[in-house]
Amino acid sequence: MKHTVFLLLLSALSLLADEKWPGVAFTEVRAYAWKQSEKEDYRALILEDKSFVPGVINPEGAILTPEEVKQLLAAITGEHPRYSRASCYVPHNAFVFYDAAKKPVAFYEVCFACRRRRAEPLKGLAGYLDFPALAAILAAHKLSWGADEDATEFKKRFDSELIKEEAEPPEK
Repeated sequence: MKHTVFLLLLSALSLLADEKWPGVAFTEVRAYAWKQSEKEDYRALILEDKSFVPGVINPEGAILTPEEVKQLLAAITGEHPRYSRASCYVPHNAFVFYDAAKKPVAFYEVCFACRRRRAEPLKGLAGYLDFPALAAILAAHKLSWGADEDATEFKKRFDSELIKEEAEPPEK
């Protein structure tokens, strides 16, 4: 029975490999969080060899459900409302995509404070993200993403800070 459930879950996750991003086959996605430290301001969480910088809170990662993977992919691709961004980049969260051999094949880092990201590969990603959706995924796994620990409150504040499109000039 356990073997059958595992095969069904693996099949469902393998279907996600057909998504446009990351463009490589993956069977699992894990979410990670890093401590916020005044001593260490990392400009990258995932190193070139796909290992992590020190300080990861959950070294095993939180395994995303197939539905959460779909939500993640929707949040980082497609069209989303514009928001302001800061020039800093001190990320505290990453989503890592793994193949069947548990080898990392893609990653997506994010900084909620400056609203920037770093990813590999870059092709196919949205210019603006759905940060509230990312916060909700992290909150579901009890992972911190910064000062806002409540996903609902974060969404309210984020939505209030969206860049409003300039109104059409009145007709003459």
